[in-house]
Amino acid sequence: MTTQNKSITTKLFRSVVVGLMFIMSIPATAQEQTDSLIINVGKSKIIFLVRDKQDLETLKNYDLNAILNQLSLKLENDSTGLVKEENGQVTSLSDTTIVVDEVDTAASDIEDEEYSDNLNEEEEEDADTHEARPKGTRHFFNLDLGTNNYMQDGKFPDETDELYTVRPFGSWYVGINSVNNTYIGGPFYLEWGPSVTWYNFKFQNDRVRVIDGPDGTTFAEDTDLPDADFKKSKLTVAYANFTVVPMLSFGEATRKKRAFWDWYDKKDWDDEQRGFRIGVGGYAGYRIASYSKIVYDDGGKEKDKDKDNYNLNNFRYGLRLQMGYRGTDLFFNYDMNELFTEGKGPKLNAFSFGITF
Repeated sequence: MTTQNKSITTKLFRSVVVGLMFIMSIPATAQEQTDSLIINVGKSKIIFLVRDKQDLETLKNYDLNAILNQLSLKLENDSTGLVKEENGQVTSLSDTTIVVDEVDTAASDIEDEEYSDNLNEEEEEDADTHEARPKGTRHFFNLDLGTNNYMQDGKFPDETDELYTVRPFGSWYVGINSVNNTYIGGPFYLEWGPSVTWYNFKFQNDRVRVIDGPDGTTFAEDTDLPDADFKKSKLTVAYANFTVVPMLSFGEATRKKRAFWDWYDKKDWDDEQRGFRIGVGGYAGYRIASYSKIVYDDGGKEKDKDKDNYNLNNFRYGLRLQMGYRGTDLFFNYDMNELFTEGKGPKLNAFSFGITF
């Protein structure tokens, strides 16, 4: 573009701005009387024809910068158009005529509203996703409650009528867990943390006593009190553990946020937002207490409780399976190592299963 064309464009821009400011400042009564505005730009003219007030309001919606950009492009291309002179004669000039279509303000408003709605929906979706899949690590407590038993060479001891056969009802397994829920990525989370658990092996025969002898731990039926009414006999072992379980969640959220000793607002983990989840991990523990207890009635209620290690393994380790849907979670634990020290008791692998809440 030549220097002269640039100068004309600059003057034209200024004139359009001044002209529009002048038009927008004209009262309605004046607009009804005036139907045209002519702005002289050097040897050129800018003509605004305004028939009524509605056209004036429509004119306010035009993008002047876009119009001037079109004018600049046409000047660069040295276009030729037609303009209508004041005397009504049409003359061909080496000039540019730009025709701007009427602005559809209603459609524009609708597009703006749709764009705004889309943004709001995306923001809400991002917010929902953030709540459904919380980043970082969250902490809560939960409780494992179920039953426990053990197996010997892949079989239950009751198949051979061993004295240490466990009664299913009453052999309660209890665990208090301090759980950290760490987001990994996608549907994957990691549940990890310490816990304290109790095995309660309630024997089928209420007269069974656990004896810690020089050659190891044995089980014998009480014969010293033949007339006594025996109520219960059990062996209890407590462990301090550390558990790590990778979780795969197929719902909008990972694990439910527990209501038991909860540190967070329960509404953040609505049951309706939780789907199916499953995970397999491991645990390791250290024995912190063990004792046997037998309860009987011999003219009065008696209870013998003996604290001893009973040649139990100090360490335990095993696999843990967790699965759940919405507000319900199930667990299954299996000890890979034996309950008693090798050669000091029967070869038993303990396991437990139940519900988590």
